[in-house]
Amino acid sequence: MSTKINNNFNLIRLLASLQVLIVHTCNHFGYDTLPIRMLKCFPGVPLFFFISGYLIGGTYIKNHQKGLAVFFRNRALRLYPALIVCTALSVFVAFTTGYLASVQFNVSQFFVWVVGQISFFQFYNPEFMRGYGTGVLNGALWTIAVEIQFYLLTPIIFYLLKNRRELIFILLILSVLVNIYIRVNPNWELLYMKLLTVSFLPWIYMFLIGYFFSHFKQLKENIRVINIWIVLGLYIISMIFIGSYRENAMNSINPIAVLLLSILVFKFSEARIYLPGRIERFIDKYDISYGIYIYHMPVINALLFLNVFSLCTNIIVTVLLTILFAFLSWVLIERSMMRLKK
Repeated sequence: MSTKINNNFNLIRLLASLQVLIVHTCNHFGYDTLPIRMLKCFPGVPLFFFISGYLIGGTYIKNHQKGLAVFFRNRALRLYPALIVCTALSVFVAFTTGYLASVQFNVSQFFVWVVGQISFFQFYNPEFMRGYGTGVLNGALWTIAVEIQFYLLTPIIFYLLKNRRELIFILLILSVLVNIYIRVNPNWELLYMKLLTVSFLPWIYMFLIGYFFSHFKQLKENIRVINIWIVLGLYIISMIFIGSYRENAMNSINPIAVLLLSILVFKFSEARIYLPGRIERFIDKYDISYGIYIYHMPVINALLFLNVFSLCTNIIVTVLLTILFAFLSWVLIERSMMRLKK
């Protein structure tokens, strides 16, 4: 067995991305069992939003004197190179499977759609893609647009916490209320509801909780003395009794559960975890969580459209291909881009 992992965030991100991969795969191929339902109670997207607030917030707090150009350059290097390659491969697969040849669209529609996928409007989906797989080339990318909004807001959050702290807490409360509103009144026929969901507003409170954990040292000290098993028990209770399972098994889990989940993640990040040496070295050397997240839906969509395998084969092929693409993405693209960061 290996020695203690000093920072477990690589492991947490990997587990969160695998949760998203497994749940989406089983949902879209129609496989539902008790273990899958239990796995849905630990949703990966809120985990990513909290971790992003904690790590990105901590990075900006420590390095803000280097300027905004360095900060945004580093964020772009982490997101965009792998995203651009993933989008290109996804479009290529849609062509080679014969789907894009079977629908009508003009060059301008195609250009606007592709530019949206590799820029800021990943949530935009044209009508000509409605018949491919789930109806969206890569439905998981809506969170990329939200993350970019978080990055743009990070310097503002830093400034307000120093100068107008009350505004940050107003934003936190507003975000919680908007999130609850979406949970209680989901109507995806309304355009404003769709746009609200892909904006930062319903999700920024998750990011802010992570940011607070980085910013307020005493908060971390207070959380360190809390028993992790008590927090886990309270989290399970909150997921069962605050709202329905259907609501809490999705990204918009209730705010109490978000806070408890955030505490769990922070406690787990500093826990004494021992893993076999090979596994620990792989996690430290190959950060494949982002690749798993961006590649799993293109694989699912291609298999859904082709419809040539059985249920079990589809699930196995999806998991294996996604992990393979994620590994290649890290080795060939992401790792070299990370070395360019300042």
